[in-house]
Amino acid sequence: MRKTGEAFDRLLVLTGVVPGVIVALLAVGVAAEVFARNFGLTGFYWMLEVVEYGLLTLTMVGSAYVLSIGRHVTIDLVLNALPSHARRWLRIGIDVVIVSVSIIIVYYGIITAHLAYVEDSTLFKSFDIKEWMPAAVVPGGMALFAVEATRQLFRSISNREADPGGKTGQYEGF
Repeated sequence: MRKTGEAFDRLLVLTGVVPGVIVALLAVGVAAEVFARNFGLTGFYWMLEVVEYGLLTLTMVGSAYVLSIGRHVTIDLVLNALPSHARRWLRIGIDVVIVSVSIIIVYYGIITAHLAYVEDSTLFKSFDIKEWMPAAVVPGGMALFAVEATRQLFRSISNREADPGGKTGQYEGF
């Protein structure tokens, strides 16, 4: 199990790099479009659609990595005000909700992508692409997120806090 956890940690690091590359490419593309328009050239009519798909992809691909390094959106005001025993149980409850919601999103994401594939739906915008392609990004990314959330739930149950220092690979179990 330890090797599986280490392999998953390496996969998460890769999913942390992909959004950075996407952001860099989007920044260059948007800057090039602004440059072109300011010099009276025709802008890239397709850039808005590329940005839309890029934002979807970087959000879904990078969310598990962000969760693994303890940088996911969280409000710890109430959690930190509680005594350690109550904090542990509330953390377990929060983790159960996170795992449950992410699994529900994976389930419905798979259904949505599958229906788009079976119906051969096409998105007609700047690009004509099959609807299942961007739809498949959601369950894929959320599946990684669900696995990482489950790992954090096990850490909470075993009384280990999610690593606040942002180090992955610390968990020896799942």
